[in-house]
Amino acid sequence: MTETVFVGLGSNLGDSSHLLLEGWELIGRYQGVTLENISLPFLSSPVGMASNFWFTNAVGKLQTSCPAGEILDLLLDTEKRLGRVRDRKKQGYQDREIDLDLIYYGAEVMDTPRLTVPHPHRNDRLFVLEPLVTIAPDFVDPETGKSIAEMHRQLKIRIESGSIEPQEISTGGWPL
Repeated sequence: MTETVFVGLGSNLGDSSHLLLEGWELIGRYQGVTLENISLPFLSSPVGMASNFWFTNAVGKLQTSCPAGEILDLLLDTEKRLGRVRDRKKQGYQDREIDLDLIYYGAEVMDTPRLTVPHPHRNDRLFVLEPLVTIAPDFVDPETGKSIAEMHRQLKIRIESGSIEPQEISTGGWPL
């Protein structure tokens, strides 16, 4: 049995577009993982952190026979292979070469000390929903019962009304 998995990819240090594509390719080499689709990259302002560097973000869709914990290990290992260093002494979000987040693992809802799916901040992040709506607008969030298209629409309304912090985003393109 396989599960549909959505992975958020982000970077704001180095050659971000190349790092995201390299990370996606490394994920696809793992046994039990079949890459299906990746969104265009989006350039977005930092959210929830102070930084002078904008992010390049994308969302990828894959199929896997691996359990969620194994996919998390794969993402963490891929980050490490591409130069991500997690400074445990610093609080909050930090600039990074690459960040790979497990957004959805099928219709699984799980909250453990090690892994929470769906990703707990997906509803508040335009850099997740904007690329996700381009590749899976009809995917239904297992917690809210809403489609990605509806969640995206509601987030844009919340941003426009000022109920959450502004988030700037624009579509980019992959390097040739």
